[in-house]
Amino acid sequence: MANIIINGRRIDPNSVGNGVRGSDLIAHARAGYGRRPIIESAGRVSQINPNKHYSASELVDKRGRGAKLTSMPDRSKGYGATRSRESREIITEQVRDVAEHMFRQGVDFDEENANWMVVPNYPLPPAWQNIARSTALLIDFPKDFPMRPPVGFYLPDNLPMAHDGHFFSFAAHGASDAPIREGWKWYCVYINAGAWRPARNWRQGDNLFTYFHLVREALGSRG
Repeated sequence: MANIIINGRRIDPNSVGNGVRGSDLIAHARAGYGRRPIIESAGRVSQINPNKHYSASELVDKRGRGAKLTSMPDRSKGYGATRSRESREIITEQVRDVAEHMFRQGVDFDEENANWMVVPNYPLPPAWQNIARSTALLIDFPKDFPMRPPVGFYLPDNLPMAHDGHFFSFAAHGASDAPIREGWKWYCVYINAGAWRPARNWRQGDNLFTYFHLVREALGSRG
């Protein structure tokens, strides 16, 4: 029986013995914020049911080829007010540029509403190496971005940060608390009023690259 592909890794369906619960498959799929875990097999896509018991035979197609456990954007996710078409286009362009030049391992992005992006494996600065080498990191875009910058950013709520005084289980300064309900904590770092200076041509003013430089500096200082 062919192997199953899980996020680029292969497992032997025989290893699941009498089968596996959907909740365990979801854990393997590692869908992440704003995405839903799916099984892709023989051109058909179905969402994984966490309460279903999947047999080994259900994890391959009729030709014995392994199914693929992966994820797709969840259209039911998303929060914040409806943004303008111009804002969506600018955010989309900036996210694609950032993904190409800063995070070539990929990012997750709310392509429908441009409300958020997630870097699944954000490399942490040296000061964090005794805690973790990388972490997921979420950016929530204000509805009037790029005129107004993001307010802080979000890290997983299980990241050990007991000695960091900027990590909160609530959001302040106008930041969204929606990610808090999805298993994130808010990292308090924001740009003072009037200091953010975007330009008509976004590459010539403050932009998403600017904000990620601020994120890097904030995490690097740990103070």
